[in-house]
Amino acid sequence: MPTLLMINLKGGVGKTASTVAIAETFAEVGYKTLVIDADHQSMAGELLLGQSRMLSCEKAHRTLHDVFLAMSDVDFDVHSVANYIIPSSSSVAASRPNLFVLPCSFRIDDFYSNVFRSKRCCRTFVTERELGHHLKKQMPKVKKILESIFDLIIVDCPPSIAMQVKMFLRIADGCIIPSIPDQLSVRGSFNLVQRLKRHKTNCLGTLWTLYRQQTVLHREMVLEPFEGLPEPFGSIIPNASQLAGAVDPRLVDQPVASCETKYGKEFSLRYAQLCSEILQRMKKANIPVPQLAQAA
Repeated sequence: MPTLLMINLKGGVGKTASTVAIAETFAEVGYKTLVIDADHQSMAGELLLGQSRMLSCEKAHRTLHDVFLAMSDVDFDVHSVANYIIPSSSSVAASRPNLFVLPCSFRIDDFYSNVFRSKRCCRTFVTERELGHHLKKQMPKVKKILESIFDLIIVDCPPSIAMQVKMFLRIADGCIIPSIPDQLSVRGSFNLVQRLKRHKTNCLGTLWTLYRQQTVLHREMVLEPFEGLPEPFGSIIPNASQLAGAVDPRLVDQPVASCETKYGKEFSLRYAQLCSEILQRMKKANIPVPQLAQAA
């Protein structure tokens, strides 16, 4: 089952909001979906779990940082990774049964220091490079376990090629690059594409986000994207107050029936069309498609 990265080297492009909306949309129609929050800001986790459950995960050491910390042990039981997965508290009732989260932690920025300080692997690994090589060997095993449980895995990446991003690039089937159709965001996307080529990562496409119809530059960029940019999806996500309100983490505790109720009919339809495009491009790229999609 596919592992997809939502990634851009430019921050503030609507990456996390898109990750959550796409995951909720896939989960609503029946895909067992896992969101891995790989950003130290932990917003994807907070949007799907709520602040109180996020704090509980931090205190209980059930975060992505703690998964990597456990993986640094040569005696790591790969099956234990399932113990870190949290059922979602998404405000969308129809999505909740099929939506799961592996939250992140601010501690992940100091991962290597935390590992060696813990003395968990100091007898086996002397340098960060040795530890990194060990973790990279573990990642395909973790991928195999997660893909035996879930239909779809979506990783919300930070705006950098941080340690955890390098790890997920080892196992990613493809990536989506959310981008505002302006010079700075597109330049960040273009630079990212050059780096992804080194990892031989399949770019499914550019997702135009925070689009403003009244902005000339946005209209021009959508009509004539930069050469070398992954082919944009036909579904465009506009900059709208309704969408901004829908991704307020305080609303997790205020359940709604469906994605249509949360995002409104127009925008829920946009996300549904986008998810359909993602599946089509996966098939085109020979990426394994979840069984539900094949039966549709």
